[in-house]
This record gives sequence, C-alpha cells and structure tokens, in this order.
Amino acid sequence: MVYILPKNTTRPDYTYAKEYHRILKARRTTPESSIVMLVPPDLDALCAAHILTTLFGRDDANLRTIPVSGFKNLQDVKDSLLDEKDQLRTIILLNIGALLDIGGDEWFQDFPSRVTIHIIDSSRPVDLHNLFGRAGSTEEGGPRVVVWDDGHADKLTKERLAFDAEEFGFDSSSDEDLDEEEEEDVTEDEAEDYEGDEDGSKKRRRSASDDGRPGRRRRRPLKLINCLLRLAILGLTHQYLSAAITRDQYEAYHTMFNNEVGRLNPPVTTASKGFGDDAGVQPSTELRFPLLRKWNLYEAMFHSGYVANKLAVWHESGISKLNRLLTKMGLSQKQAQQSFMYMNSELRESLPDQLDNIGAESGLIELSYPSFTKSYGNEMQRTSAADVLAGAGALLEAARGVRLTIEVEGGKGGGELFGGERIWDLRKESGRGKENVPLRNNGHAGSDQMSRPGNGQPESGDMEEIEAVGEQMIDGQPVSVHNFWAAFDALGNNTSLLRQSLALAISLQKAIVRQGCEILGKRRIQFFPEFRFIKINEGPDLATFAHPMTLTRLVLWLIEATRDRIPLVHAQRLGTTKKGSRKSYPYVIACHNPSKRAYTVVGVTGAPEIGEVRRNVVEVNQDDLAEFIDALTDADSEDED
Repeated sequence: MVYILPKNTTRPDYTYAKEYHRILKARRTTPESSIVMLVPPDLDALCAAHILTTLFGRDDANLRTIPVSGFKNLQDVKDSLLDEKDQLRTIILLNIGALLDIGGDEWFQDFPSRVTIHIIDSSRPVDLHNLFGRAGSTEEGGPRVVVWDDGHADKLTKERLAFDAEEFGFDSSSDEDLDEEEEEDVTEDEAEDYEGDEDGSKKRRRSASDDGRPGRRRRRPLKLINCLLRLAILGLTHQYLSAAITRDQYEAYHTMFNNEVGRLNPPVTTASKGFGDDAGVQPSTELRFPLLRKWNLYEAMFHSGYVANKLAVWHESGISKLNRLLTKMGLSQKQAQQSFMYMNSELRESLPDQLDNIGAESGLIELSYPSFTKSYGNEMQRTSAADVLAGAGALLEAARGVRLTIEVEGGKGGGELFGGERIWDLRKESGRGKENVPLRNNGHAGSDQMSRPGNGQPESGDMEEIEAVGEQMIDGQPVSVHNFWAAFDALGNNTSLLRQSLALAISLQKAIVRQGCEILGKRRIQFFPEFRFIKINEGPDLATFAHPMTLTRLVLWLIEATRDRIPLVHAQRLGTTKKGSRKSYPYVIACHNPSKRAYTVVGVTGAPEIGEVRRNVVEVNQDDLAEFIDALTDADSEDED
C-alpha cells in the first residue's frame, strides 16, 4: 500500500499525474480490462466523479460508474464485481473506503493481483492499513492499494511508528534507506520515458502525448479546463459549507481557483451580465442566505441558519427583529418579498454593504464569504456555487420517492397571474420520456441495481416497496439510484434540470426550517451529558426526513441556529456554570418512518464556530446509550397504543 500526493519532491514517482497515467497504461495493455468507479450519494464525490469521467473520456478510457449507498451496499457491489474480476484492472473508490481496511480479507483481498484499488476520499480519519499496511503488489510490481492523499499522511509520524510497531514489530523510523532503494528501482524502470536537459533535470519526451501514446502532446481545450475548474469549485464549496474544511483552508484554495478563473474567463461586461453569450465563471461575494438569487430577500434570510442563530426567528420576537432590520436598511415589506432577480439593481448591489453596516447591530457580522458564480447563457440566470449544490443536493434527496410541492417559476413576486404551486415530477422537470430508460449495462453482474451506461432519468411505473431490501423501487431500480443520476446530470450539462431543481431545493429548505422551528419553539431537544437527542414522531414531513441526507441537513441547521444559544443552557442544566464554555455537543436525531416501522438515526458533531471543522467524534457512555434506546422504545410503544 502507498499514498500519493499532487506534487511529491521526495518521491516524484508517487504523484496524481503519474498514477493517472499508470491507470491508462494498464487499460491499454489489456484491452478487455475495465475501470470501475464506486461513488456514494455525496455532492463532493459526484463532482469528483464528473471530473474523472471527463478526463478518462478524453483519453478514450472506458469508465463504469456505480452508485454505492453505505458500507453494506459496498459489500454487495464488491461481491458482484468478483464475478467479473478477470476483466477488471482498476477500482476507484470516491469518498468511500478510507475508514475501512480495503486490502484486508473482508474487502478486496480476494481480487486478483492485477487489480489496483484507488482510494480518493476527503473524509478523515483514514485507516492506517490503507496508508502504511502491506497488502502486496500487483502483477506489474505496483501497490495493490493506492491512497490519493493531500499531505495529511505525511503528518502522521507518530501514528506510523505505532502502527509499524504493532503490526510488524519494528521501528519504521530506521527504514528510510529501504524507501530510497524502492524509489530508485521505480525510477530506473521508467527511465526510458524521460530525457535529461542541460541542467540535469528530467523532462517528458516531447514526442510522447500526455496519455503515453506516441505522437504530439495533446492539449486540453480551455473550455474543458474551465468545466473541470467549475466542478472543483463546487466540491470545495460543498466541503466548506458542510464544515469539512476550515475557513483558512477554504480561502487558500479559493485564492488558487480565483487566479485560474481570472486566467480562463474574461471579465463580465454590462452587456453580457447574466445572459447572452456569457457562460463563464466569475468571482463573487456570497451572503449566507440560501438560494437568494432564486428566492426573495425576506424568505432567504428567514430560512438561514445563521440568521436564525442571531435573531431566534422561531419566536415571534425574532420575526419582529428581522422585519426591523429590513426597515433599517430602507426596504419595505413589499421590496423584501419581491423576487430577488426583479429587485432594483442598485438595492441588490448595495445589499452586502448595508448588511455589514446595519446587520452588525444584530450580531450579523460574518454574513458573507468569497465564492464564484456561473452564467449559463440564455438557458439560466447567473447562479452561485452554493445554489448549484443546493439544487443537486435536493435531487439526491427527493428527485423521486417523496411527494413535494414546489412553487411555479415566477410565482413569488412575479404578479398575481403567475402564482401557485404544483407537484414535483422529475419526468416533467428533466424533459425526458420513457424511451430513455437506462439499460442494465449488458447484463453485467450487479448492474441491475447500480450501473448506468446512459443519461436517462425515467419514471414509467408505479413505485413499489420491496420489504426484502427495505427500499422503494421504480422500474426495477432503487429510488436512490434514480436520484443519484438525476443529481449527476444536473451537475453536468442538463441545465434545464438544474434550473428546475432550485425550486425543489426551496421546498426542502422550507421543510427543514419548518421542522427546525417547531423543535426549537417547543423545546424538543433532550439533553444528555455528552450529546443532545431529538426525536421526530409526527408531522407532515416524516417521509421527507426519512432520508438520511435531509435529516443530516436538519441537524446542521439546528447546530447553526443554536450555536450561540444552547451550549450555555446545557451547561446550566448539568450544574456547571462556567461562563463562556464553548463545548460543541453532538446531535443525535431520530425520525420515525411508519411505512417501514423503523427509525432513521443520524449523529452529527457540529463546528463550535463558523469556519471551523466539525470533528465527527461522538463519545457515548453506556448509561446514555441505554436512555437513548429507551427513548426510541417509548416512542414505538406510543405508536402501538
């Protein structure tokens, strides 16, 4: 096993670029081989999947993408891939697998030595077996398991020493000579691919292309690079907004991306602003108001977890504070509830400055962050990275399987003749019919539940519940698979679906805030010594919150809305009155699913402050766990009565 870095000065052969070319070389030396990519329903993973799909497609490499939902589904997919193991050469795990001993006997040890497993996972921690273990070598002498790292592994010096002592019984700190010898061997094996210049440095032969085939070097067009840059920006934005990275980390990457955006995209002129031929990416300053460009200022502020934290909008007094704040800014109620895209342009442009000056009186001091927007020409107005993620995330959660109403486009603030709501229907939104039902990948094992060769998102039959697997099925595939490909398309070239998904995102955000305000207003949070517990047994949105992603978003909204409030209340109830205590208590939330007679349970640790990382560590002692189980048991007995 080995880990690679984007750039590696000490071990130059272990970089992203070199490993990518090894994958291409392995596929071409064995034409019947294939590359399989396993992707969970995660926005960051979907963006990465798009990037890799684009790159491999440009290099004429066949890539199969298989949606994977959780470790149990990963086990099923692994077993199905064993049936075609003789055709495989590369398996890529995107945002799944870092926590597992992938090379161990429970996972991919039974695959032939020709198969290489690549782990590209932004979650932490990473199982040390993946980084420092000895899972053997491939037929070509390379590592069986390769972790695409970002520099995190180099900092695990103490962990590696402890791991080596425990696993192998020796001190790896004295093993530097062995690493140098291995590096020299690899360099000699691939020396023919390089030539020395007058300074003694090594350069790629000019007669070879980027993909290792003879000929002229292939240059990627600027339009393609801009597309990949946009996807990288979306992945970065998702990590920041979900508190997976710190504000400092985000700003460092933002600076790098901002330079690339300036290089690849001409500045927006007044004539091209938002529509027309302009379809580029531009830097922007975004407010912490969800879906502001699609919504209106009042609704976007009311449904913001950050504003809820400062103004307590679940109380009437909080709503009054919000109205007074808008009045101080010189906005009438009619203006504040007017569609943001139709609002006076001077008011829109002055909004960040006004909020900085007036919002500080209400504690709204971190309302903005640097980001990017993209225009879609005449197909769609300029949209922020956060809004694109909100739309794609809504499709992941509720494209199929949940009955939701959405506002008719232009209905809010667009005049009396354009008001109203309708039921969300993916078939109408995506503009695709029954003829685009995806095939089952020519009968490959496991493809009936996961794989997809085409881009269709059909719905040609009634939804049925399969008790054996506990998941709703449409046209022979789980709802989660349909939702996965809908989100995948929206992040790609299906601008129409992306535009319509924003209305679905608004509907979900309303449900989240509605449920969150009820929980806070009725004080339904139960306090345990080491965590907080919330139980949802009734309400019009039970089916919506049965989805773990939607339930997680509810928890994150509650964490943000109570960041400056509940920690002190919690400390007082436990008898500790230390003022200024900022301990971040994990939330555990359970939503009852009557159709399955079960609960969806999610546990999340929140970041203590905006811009900090939320550590996914939940420590629960036995007594607390017993009380938690009793709480769920009591709920079940109440339902039976």
